[in-house]
Amino acid sequence: MAKELHIEQDECTSCVQCTDNLPQVFRMNDEDLAEVHNQDGATKEEIQEEIDSCPAECISWKD
Repeated sequence: MAKELHIEQDECTSCVQCTDNLPQVFRMNDEDLAEVHNQDGATKEEIQEEIDSCPAECISWKD
């Protein structure tokens, strides 16, 4: 089973870093929190780089 990209929205600080860097994967929702809209919009390496650089450490892969 493939891993699913997940954002812990309770931890999101609305910094927009992920949406600025990978808008093809992330977007801001109506509450101004990041959400995943297309986890296939970038390579796993690009997404992992965003996970590693998230200031709130709220993006992760879930089984």
